[in-house]
Amino acid sequence: MKMRKKPAMRPTPEIAVTFRARCGNIGGQWFADAIRLVLHGERCEAAFVSCAVVGDEEIHGLNRRFLRHDYPTDIITFPLEEDPLEAELVISIDTARRQAREYAVTLREECARLAIHGTLHLCGFDDGTETQRAVMKEREEWYLRQYGNPDRTGR
Repeated sequence: MKMRKKPAMRPTPEIAVTFRARCGNIGGQWFADAIRLVLHGERCEAAFVSCAVVGDEEIHGLNRRFLRHDYPTDIITFPLEEDPLEAELVISIDTARRQAREYAVTLREECARLAIHGTLHLCGFDDGTETQRAVMKEREEWYLRQYGNPDRTGR
Protein backbone atom coordinates (compact mmCIF):
# COMPACT_ATOMS: atom_id res chain seq x y z
CA MET A 1 0.00 0.00 0.00
CA LYS A 2 1.35 3.40 -1.02
CA MET A 3 1.45 6.14 1.64
CA ARG A 4 0.26 9.59 0.65
CA LYS A 5 2.13 12.64 1.81
CA LYS A 6 0.14 15.09 3.82
CA PRO A 7 -0.04 18.50 2.18
CA ALA A 8 2.16 21.10 3.83
CA MET A 9 0.23 23.27 6.24
CA ARG A 10 0.17 26.94 5.33
CA PRO A 11 1.23 29.13 8.22
CA THR A 12 -1.54 31.23 9.66
CA PRO A 13 -0.87 34.78 10.77
CA GLU A 14 -1.40 35.44 14.46
CA ILE A 15 -3.08 38.78 15.06
CA ALA A 16 -3.83 40.35 18.43
CA VAL A 17 -5.89 43.53 18.75
CA THR A 18 -6.08 45.61 21.92
CA PHE A 19 -8.12 48.71 22.62
CA ARG A 20 -6.71 51.52 24.73
CA ALA A 21 -9.32 53.98 23.48
CA ARG A 22 -13.05 53.67 22.92
CA CYS A 23 -13.91 52.59 19.42
CA GLY A 24 -17.69 52.37 19.42
CA ASN A 25 -19.05 49.17 17.95
CA ILE A 26 -15.94 48.25 15.96
CA GLY A 27 -14.47 45.08 17.39
CA GLY A 28 -11.05 43.54 17.19
CA GLN A 29 -12.13 41.10 14.49
CA TRP A 30 -12.71 44.01 12.07
CA PHE A 31 -9.06 45.07 12.39
CA ALA A 32 -7.73 41.50 12.46
CA ASP A 33 -9.59 40.52 9.27
CA ALA A 34 -8.22 43.53 7.37
CA ILE A 35 -4.68 42.77 8.52
CA ARG A 36 -5.05 39.06 7.70
CA LEU A 37 -6.38 39.86 4.21
CA VAL A 38 -3.20 41.76 3.33
CA LEU A 39 -0.84 39.25 4.94
CA HIS A 40 -2.42 36.42 2.93
CA GLY A 41 -2.53 38.47 -0.26
CA GLU A 42 1.12 39.47 0.02
CA ARG A 43 2.21 35.93 0.94
CA CYS A 44 3.40 37.06 4.34
CA GLU A 45 1.57 34.42 6.29
CA ALA A 46 4.18 33.44 8.87
CA ALA A 47 3.52 36.51 10.95
CA PHE A 48 2.58 37.80 14.35
CA VAL A 49 1.04 41.27 14.29
CA SER A 50 -0.16 43.18 17.31
CA CYS A 51 -2.55 46.08 16.67
CA ALA A 52 -3.28 48.67 19.34
CA VAL A 53 -6.14 51.12 18.93
CA VAL A 54 -5.30 54.25 20.91
CA GLY A 55 -6.23 57.91 21.25
CA ASP A 56 -4.43 60.95 19.82
CA GLU A 57 -2.57 61.67 23.04
CA GLU A 58 -0.92 58.24 23.10
CA ILE A 59 -0.06 58.13 19.39
CA HIS A 60 1.29 61.70 19.61
CA GLY A 61 3.69 60.57 22.33
CA LEU A 62 4.80 57.55 20.29
CA ASN A 63 5.21 59.66 17.16
CA ARG A 64 7.35 62.17 19.06
CA ARG A 65 9.43 59.53 20.84
CA PHE A 66 10.14 57.14 17.97
CA LEU A 67 9.80 59.26 14.81
CA ARG A 68 10.60 62.73 16.16
CA HIS A 69 7.31 64.13 14.80
CA ASP A 70 5.51 66.39 17.26
CA TYR A 71 1.91 65.72 16.23
CA PRO A 72 -0.66 62.92 16.35
CA THR A 73 -0.90 60.71 13.27
CA ASP A 74 -3.32 58.08 12.03
CA ILE A 75 -1.08 55.00 12.16
CA ILE A 76 2.45 54.05 13.14
CA THR A 77 3.99 50.77 12.03
CA PHE A 78 6.72 49.12 14.07
CA PRO A 79 8.39 46.16 12.32
CA LEU A 80 10.22 44.17 15.00
CA GLU A 81 11.44 41.03 13.18
CA GLU A 82 11.50 40.05 9.52
CA ASP A 83 11.50 36.24 9.36
CA PRO A 84 9.00 35.40 10.59
CA LEU A 85 7.40 38.81 10.55
CA GLU A 86 6.71 40.28 13.99
CA ALA A 87 5.30 43.77 14.15
CA GLU A 88 3.09 46.26 15.92
CA LEU A 89 0.53 48.59 14.38
CA VAL A 90 -0.74 51.52 16.43
CA ILE A 91 -3.89 53.24 15.13
CA SER A 92 -5.35 56.47 16.48
CA ILE A 93 -9.12 56.17 16.63
CA ASP A 94 -9.39 59.95 17.16
CA THR A 95 -7.53 60.70 13.93
CA ALA A 96 -9.48 57.95 12.16
CA ARG A 97 -12.74 59.66 13.19
CA ARG A 98 -11.58 63.01 11.79
CA GLN A 99 -10.40 61.43 8.57
CA ALA A 100 -13.63 59.48 8.15
CA ARG A 101 -15.60 62.74 8.35
CA GLU A 102 -13.17 64.52 6.02
CA TYR A 103 -13.37 61.78 3.37
CA ALA A 104 -17.09 61.08 3.89
CA VAL A 105 -16.65 57.41 4.78
CA THR A 106 -17.71 55.40 7.79
CA LEU A 107 -15.38 54.98 10.75
CA ARG A 108 -15.32 51.25 10.00
CA GLU A 109 -14.09 51.93 6.47
CA GLU A 110 -11.41 54.30 7.68
CA CYS A 111 -10.24 51.80 10.29
CA ALA A 112 -10.01 49.08 7.62
CA ARG A 113 -8.03 51.45 5.40
CA LEU A 114 -5.57 52.25 8.18
CA ALA A 115 -5.09 48.58 9.08
CA ILE A 116 -4.53 47.74 5.40
CA HIS A 117 -2.16 50.67 4.91
CA GLY A 118 -0.03 49.74 7.91
CA THR A 119 0.09 46.08 6.93
CA LEU A 120 1.22 46.98 3.41
CA HIS A 121 4.15 48.83 5.01
CA LEU A 122 4.99 45.63 6.91
CA CYS A 123 4.93 43.70 3.62
CA GLY A 124 7.50 45.99 2.02
CA PHE A 125 5.47 48.80 0.48
CA ASP A 126 6.63 52.37 0.98
CA ASP A 127 5.08 55.77 0.35
CA GLY A 128 8.12 58.02 0.52
CA THR A 129 8.03 59.16 -3.11
CA GLU A 130 5.18 60.06 -5.47
CA THR A 131 5.75 56.85 -7.46
CA GLN A 132 5.82 54.68 -4.34
CA ARG A 133 2.74 56.47 -2.99
CA ALA A 134 0.83 55.78 -6.22
CA VAL A 135 1.77 52.08 -6.20
CA MET A 136 0.88 51.71 -2.53
CA LYS A 137 -2.40 53.61 -2.95
CA GLU A 138 -3.43 51.37 -5.82
CA ARG A 139 -2.73 48.26 -3.74
CA GLU A 140 -4.52 49.76 -0.74
CA GLU A 141 -7.62 50.46 -2.83
CA TRP A 142 -7.51 46.94 -4.24
CA TYR A 143 -7.55 45.46 -0.73
CA LEU A 144 -10.33 47.83 0.33
CA ARG A 145 -12.46 46.54 -2.55
CA GLN A 146 -11.66 42.96 -1.51
CA TYR A 147 -12.72 43.86 2.01
CA GLY A 148 -16.00 45.27 0.74
CA ASN A 149 -15.21 48.99 0.80
CA PRO A 150 -15.71 51.33 -2.15
CA ASP A 151 -12.95 53.14 -4.01
CA ARG A 152 -12.17 56.56 -2.66
CA THR A 153 -10.36 59.29 -4.49
CA GLY A 154 -8.58 62.41 -3.34
CA ARG A 155 -6.24 60.61 -0.93
